[in-house]
Amino acid sequence: MKDTLTITQVLCTRLCHDLAGPIGAVAAGVELVGDDPSQVDAETLQLLANSSAAAARKLKFLRVALGTSGAAAAMKDFQTTVAHYFEAIAGPSGPAKLSWPAQDVLTAAAHAGQGQGAQVLANLILMTSEVIPRLREIVVTVNAAGAVATLAVEARGDISATLDPRRDLAAVLQNPAAAAVTPKTVQALYAHDVVTHCGGALMAEATEGGMKAAANLPLAAVATPG
Repeated sequence: MKDTLTITQVLCTRLCHDLAGPIGAVAAGVELVGDDPSQVDAETLQLLANSSAAAARKLKFLRVALGTSGAAAAMKDFQTTVAHYFEAIAGPSGPAKLSWPAQDVLTAAAHAGQGQGAQVLANLILMTSEVIPRLREIVVTVNAAGAVATLAVEARGDISATLDPRRDLAAVLQNPAAAAVTPKTVQALYAHDVVTHCGGALMAEATEGGMKAAANLPLAAVATPG
């Protein structure tokens, strides 16, 4: 059975882990500057700038996913926030490509799930991207029909024949109440809780070279794209 305290602790551990790298690099750079400010070179200054930017970008995105930021404010610059996050975590091959629906459709999604559309999308992005070892692309789609909005994210990349964590994600979502809370399962369990708290339903499936997750959420009575 899921334990709320354990989920909170594991998510806090995850947050600290994600921020430890860039913050540690800033600390190292400041230490170099402190020893002899007159000897600061362009490389050290660039290290400080890059590391502080990475920490800020990670923190802004994770605040949307794990915090309580307002839906309108979070969705207003959601595309930029996500893009900056993937730039901050990018490896040598560069950040994943991001594909989005039209801006008016994305803006309407903010009203889904009691105004938590941005948070739901952020969790779907985290949940799917984490099970693709070599991530290439993130595709976000939003469809509204009547009183229900479907927010979907598909992460695409290279799947190893011997290591396929997509199966574990699917198993967690099939029976969340029975899943143990671990660093590998916590994002899916938290996403499930966020979606169900909004009155919606969460599903996921493996695709060709990727993983797709979708949340069906109640849509508030606002003007939506036809």
